[in-house]
Amino acid sequence: MEMRSLDRVLGLLATLAGLTVAVMVVCILSTRSSQDFFQSARSIEAYNAFAALPLGPLGLRLNLGLDNLFMVFYGAFFVVLTVRLRGMLDSRLLTIALTALMLTVLLDSIENHHIMTMVHSIQTGLPVSTTDGQLQMIASQVKFHASYLGVLLFSFGYLQFGGLGRVIAIALWCYVPIGVLISVFPVEQAGALVLGRTMFFVVAFILSAVLFFSMAATSAEASPAAALKQ
Repeated sequence: MEMRSLDRVLGLLATLAGLTVAVMVVCILSTRSSQDFFQSARSIEAYNAFAALPLGPLGLRLNLGLDNLFMVFYGAFFVVLTVRLRGMLDSRLLTIALTALMLTVLLDSIENHHIMTMVHSIQTGLPVSTTDGQLQMIASQVKFHASYLGVLLFSFGYLQFGGLGRVIAIALWCYVPIGVLISVFPVEQAGALVLGRTMFFVVAFILSAVLFFSMAATSAEASPAAALKQ
């Protein structure tokens, strides 16, 4: 696949990923419910109270459905980005970066389906233990930290594009310490940072869409000019 086609695919995937997260944010604010609640260990009473909320389970199901869609889009985006960056970055760096992001996709998928299983169990009277929440908390943190590693490595690829690429790279660098900060903050005090992290995904992917669509357009304009010179 030629560079122009890769840039168009990357622009499309980035747009879809960004819009999906934007809709997720709207759903979270509208229902005041998301999987973030289940990313920290809770008491059985807390889980039951969540399930009893008027829009709790509905908001969670909407959020998980959109997040499953987001996984497909961002997973595909980083696979194509790896192909796009061949020859620009060391192949070993790209391999580690893509592996970290694929681990993120895997753990994200496990997380979503585990949370859905927990909610189903609560609503149908099946037993749920505090160990479920504790293990989920560990898996969620490992997922996010895998994404921090992958995103940091891919940021060096964005630097190669210059201009807007550098802006995106700097944004990715900011994402890493903010994410680590969330992991050490008390859960009750990290709400604003968690929402900020979610909003970051929207901004980063929309900027990426602008970057890659603009590069595809530039390539399209350059092709006829090159042909005329020949």
